[in-house]
Amino acid sequence: MRAARTWAIQLGGLGGADGPRLAPLKRAPFGLLVIEPNDDDGQPWSRAEVETAAQSKLLVAYLSVGAAEDYRRYWQAGWKVGQPDWILKADPDWPGNYDVAYWNPAWQKLALAGLDTLIDQGFGGVYLDLIDAYMRRPERPTARAEMVRWVCEIAAHAHARDPQFLIIPQNAPELLSDPGYAACVNATAQEETFVYATDEVTEAGRQTELLASFKAWRKLGKPVLTLDYASNPGLISQTYSRARAAGLVPYVSVRNLDVLTPGR
Repeated sequence: MRAARTWAIQLGGLGGADGPRLAPLKRAPFGLLVIEPNDDDGQPWSRAEVETAAQSKLLVAYLSVGAAEDYRRYWQAGWKVGQPDWILKADPDWPGNYDVAYWNPAWQKLALAGLDTLIDQGFGGVYLDLIDAYMRRPERPTARAEMVRWVCEIAAHAHARDPQFLIIPQNAPELLSDPGYAACVNATAQEETFVYATDEVTEAGRQTELLASFKAWRKLGKPVLTLDYASNPGLISQTYSRARAAGLVPYVSVRNLDVLTPGR
């Protein structure tokens, strides 16, 4: 993975047919930028738009592979919990989001179709969300191993089309210790290492545990991107300083991720 000293993520706020779209991102001062593969109207960005925005940076697309979202193009009328059977439970914290049986072939087929679309759009990598969904399935002894296999299947599918395509999972950095996982991913991203959303400093124990995990990633030459949520200027500065001192690649933003904050 080409080294990036700065990164950012914006999942909305770029407009639909009448919005600013991707043109302003060409000038955004970040080495790596994660965005939605669709505009705010749900329509995919054109390959020309993606390639133009990516001229000076790595442009990576967001893809949730551990949850379904009823505002995605794949969602069909009449779908609900249990129909189809891989839709397990509504997420009370995120309306329109549903826990899924991510090991189910029908769900995986849908997610891989989405992956193919964003590869066709010209993105240089994928930012995989809800990797930590395996923690929601304590009744399933195979849940963790199935998530590792799922991520590696995603990587194999992408690399069959583009060997340089980046695979960046968000959260669950502990999976690095599972056999085969390290070879399937290029970096990791982690939410709320230093600050919970919003402006609430995380516990010392959480920070210690995560920073120890990050050392293992960095030892393997895999960058660690951190994403914290803060609005207090002093806390923002402190977060960037601590992350940089630990050799991480930090970004601090708003919880909705619908704007680009300055970064540093």
